[in-house]
Amino acid sequence: MDTAQLNAALRDPAVRVIALDGDHRLLDGLDLDAVRADPKPIVGTGGTTFVHLELWRECGLVGYHGEGEIRPGPLRLTGQTQVPGCAEGVLLGGSLGPLRAMLGAGLPSLDGAILLLTGERTQGLGQVDRQLTHLIRAGVLDRVRGVAVGRFAGFDGLVDREWSLRDVLADRLDALGVPVLGAVPAGPGEQPVPVGVPAVLDATGGVLMFGEI
Repeated sequence: MDTAQLNAALRDPAVRVIALDGDHRLLDGLDLDAVRADPKPIVGTGGTTFVHLELWRECGLVGYHGEGEIRPGPLRLTGQTQVPGCAEGVLLGGSLGPLRAMLGAGLPSLDGAILLLTGERTQGLGQVDRQLTHLIRAGVLDRVRGVAVGRFAGFDGLVDREWSLRDVLADRLDALGVPVLGAVPAGPGEQPVPVGVPAVLDATGGVLMFGEI
């Protein structure tokens, strides 16, 4: 889907949900007036994170990170405690690659947010390390309130120099000094979760919760 096709879907009153395989090229020329006039959910992972964060920043549109049908009502997702603690904030984020690529190119402020991180393997563990290190060194994670780590597709069983994906994520995220919940069922191959809504992260209890959506 190119920008013209996406704009057509945004303007079409018969279209109520948009399933999107997005990328950064869609951002220039988006019909923001159409989004504001008739907000509709956009569902996708990977490069769709570019569109989700752009439209949340510009229009306050809630995006849906995942695949398949949107689940109504309150959501309660269970995960594994990585760093205990509790935090509240707006859930923002999505796929790690696009998050890093939006630095200096429209990434909304993550101050006070619960950060959602998922990913897709295009290279090895070093790429994940570089992407997280870039975000940390740029200072954009300095004031996040918590982190929810979802699915990183393609990394199951991968070990490089005795490091696994879990090791890389723990090495980079645990030092942030905020609650971290791992193994959250969100991201590639998982049902959509809303991005841009208030959430409660109870890493001690192993739960990520959303209110009425």
